[in-house]
Amino acid sequence: MAHIIKQYLFATAALALCVLTGCEQPVETNKGDTPIAVTLSADSVFCNPDLDNQVALEITWTSGTNHGTGSAIAYTLSVIAEQSSDTLTWYIGRTMNRTITLTYQSLADTLVTHFPDMPVGEPWTFRVSAKATILMTGEQQVSEPACVVITRYASTRRTIYLVGDATPNGWDKDRATLMQQDYDNPNLFSWSGTLRAGEFKLLTTTADWLPCYVRNEQDESKMVYRENEDDYPDLKWLIASTGNYSIQCDVEKLTISITRKGGETYSAIYMIGDATPGGWSWDDITEMQHPEQDIFTYEGMLKRGEIKFPTELKSDWSGEMLFAPEPNCEPTENGTFVAHKGDPDNKWVIPAAGNWSIRIDIQNTTISFKQL
Repeated sequence: MAHIIKQYLFATAALALCVLTGCEQPVETNKGDTPIAVTLSADSVFCNPDLDNQVALEITWTSGTNHGTGSAIAYTLSVIAEQSSDTLTWYIGRTMNRTITLTYQSLADTLVTHFPDMPVGEPWTFRVSAKATILMTGEQQVSEPACVVITRYASTRRTIYLVGDATPNGWDKDRATLMQQDYDNPNLFSWSGTLRAGEFKLLTTTADWLPCYVRNEQDESKMVYRENEDDYPDLKWLIASTGNYSIQCDVEKLTISITRKGGETYSAIYMIGDATPGGWSWDDITEMQHPEQDIFTYEGMLKRGEIKFPTELKSDWSGEMLFAPEPNCEPTENGTFVAHKGDPDNKWVIPAAGNWSIRIDIQNTTISFKQL
């Protein structure tokens, strides 16, 4: 494989130092005469999936020398996989804390992202070296490489979520939509449902925005694992128009497919709730009028109470519905809805009994309530 220099960070989920260029840190001016050298905490690592949050490997390096000039030194780490000759170059810059701590999970994720040809279960040898650049003179010193043998695994306990204004719960990461993990291949995830015109990306946790998967700039059918803000541009996938979609992604191959299902978005929409003529009864459920594609309407009596809109007649409540964007939502003439299955079970609350008109526009994900 051709020698490739990748300007991405090498696994920065669990750094024990400030590595970003420009960090405000005190800088030691007298570096002494010790040559730069790299030390690894282990000479072999098996990425055990049962130890995800424990420390797998620490990389430390000495300061190198500035020959008494008082100049600051900037550091760069290089990681080379001997079996593929790929090189990961990581510019760290000025720092006094020269230790990087990697957990089993962050190490495994980095291998998947930056050494994608590395097979599961096969030990590979990596050579890690450090380069010190004296900023005042430009002189460079390079350490002898330190070697570590690493065996990668395919993580089985990942979670992947959809987030973005195209998704059912918008940019609220706390309510991001969970994708379904494949039972036989834990690297595969899928989801089907309604997406609005807009953007989305994939989160690995609802606790934070990183790590995440974003769109590859050259190929939208590929993903990039983004562990830090500086790893890669925060590119999203674009949904051109509202409709029913299926999404499948492979977190090992870093591929994604987005398929719009044929036909109308919905063939029918129903009304259910104690505000509707049939109440909460599936037997007496009210079907809305369908005057044109993607437009559904109702005009008639509503009582004071709750209402939501099933798109499937599933009396076990397992089908997809159009929900309010928030709990106890006030009906307005320019509202929106979210389509999904299950929780959150947000409903609109009709404030007063009377004749009402309702208009749902699937294409624009809008819903209008008007008391007549």
